Amino acid sequence: MTDIKDFEKQTINNMTQEYRKTTSYPECEKLLLYLHSLFIITGQVNEMFCNSFVEEAIKLLKNAIFLYKDGLFDCAFYSVREASEVINSMLYLTKDSYMKKEWESKNYFPVDKKLREKLEKMSADYKEIKNAIPEYFKKHEDLIKKANKIIHKQGFDTFYRARQPYANTYGFNKEKEFELFIELEKYTIGLLLIIFIIIDPLSLVLTDPNVTYKINFNPMTEPINICYFEDYLNLDNIIPKIKGTSFYKNIVSAFDNYEEMSPAVFNIVRTEYFDINALDEISKQLHLISPLERLMFFILKNGIKVSNFYSCGGLLWYITSIECNRRTLSFNNHEFNIYSQSQNKFNQKRDNIYISVLKLYDDFLYLEHNEILTKEEIDILKNLEQKFLTLYYNFIQC
Repeated sequence: MTDIKDFEKQTINNMTQEYRKTTSYPECEKLLLYLHSLFIITGQVNEMFCNSFVEEAIKLLKNAIFLYKDGLFDCAFYSVREASEVINSMLYLTKDSYMKKEWESKNYFPVDKKLREKLEKMSADYKEIKNAIPEYFKKHEDLIKKANKIIHKQGFDTFYRARQPYANTYGFNKEKEFELFIELEKYTIGLLLIIFIIIDPLSLVLTDPNVTYKINFNPMTEPINICYFEDYLNLDNIIPKIKGTSFYKNIVSAFDNYEEMSPAVFNIVRTEYFDINALDEISKQLHLISPLERLMFFILKNGIKVSNFYSCGGLLWYITSIECNRRTLSFNNHEFNIYSQSQNKFNQKRDNIYISVLKLYDDFLYLEHNEILTKEEIDILKNLEQKFLTLYYNFIQC
C-alpha cells in the first residue's frame, strides 16, 4: 500500500514539472522589489474604491513574474493582461457610477477594447493624456496583441510540449519571449501610474516642487513615482508631456494664489515634524497650520521640551527634534486610555520617560517628555489647554 502511495505521489510530482523549467531572472527580481515598494493610494472620497483596484493590479503583476519564473509562461502573460484590464476598468468606473453597480453585480460589462473606446468618448482627461503620449499607449497595445498570440495559443511554439524537446523545430526563442514579457510588465506598470494620475492628479501635483509647498494640508493621496519611466523604460518625456496638458495646468493653476510654506512649516504640515531650532521661522506662518499644530507650537515655544505629540488615541503622531529617551518603540490604544483617565494628567511615568495629557474638547493631546515637568511648565500647559478649549468652543458655535 505504501509503495502505491509513493508511486502516486511521484507521478503527481512528475506531472507538476512536466515541460516546465523554473528559472531565475535578475530583471524579474528588480521588478518584484519595485512592485513591493510601490505605494499608490488616493484620498479622494468618491474614488476610494480605486485603492482596491490598484492593489489588485499590483498583485496580478507580481503573480505574473512568479508564474513566468515557474515556467507557466501563458498564465504569466494572461496575468499581466488581467492587470491591464483592471487598470482600465478602474478608470471607467470612476466615470460611470451606473456601470459600477453592474460591475459589482456581475451583469453586463464591456470588454477591454470597447471599454477603451468608451473612455475616449466619456473622459476628456483620458483622451487628452492619450493624445499627449500616443506612442506609449500604442506601444502597450502592440505588446498586448503579441501577448494574446501566446495566451490564445497561436503557433506550435506556444505549446508546452514544443518548447523544450522540440524548441528548435518550431523556432521557439526563449530570450525573445522573455524580452516581450518584461517589456509588457514594465509598460503595464507605467500604464497604472498614468491612469492613476488621471484619476487623482494630486498624485502628480505633489511631486512638483513649484506647487507642493503651496498645499498646506496633508492629503491621503500619495505622490506618484515620476522617476519610473526614465529608470525602467528610458523614457524621460512621459511626465513632462503630461505636465504640458491643459488637464494638468488647470489643476496646478488652482494653487497660483496660495502662499508658499517655508521648509519648517512644510515639515509640520506634511511630515508631522517640528524643528525646535526653526520656531521663529514657523511663527511667521502660523496661519498655515492647523489649530492643533498651533497648540503644539506654543507648547514648544514656551520652552517645554516635548519629544513626541500624540492624539486620536495615538493614530496621529508628531515628532520633534528633541530626541526621545523611550526604550520601547510603540504604544497601544489601551495605554493611551489609561493616561487620559488618570486623576493626575501630568508627569505620568512610562519606562524611562513621562506622559502628560491635555484635554482637546472631544479628544486628548498626549505629550511625551524625557524630564519631569516643573510646576511653572504645568501651569503654562493648563493655560494653553484652556485657551484651546475656548477657541474651539467659539469656533463650533459660529
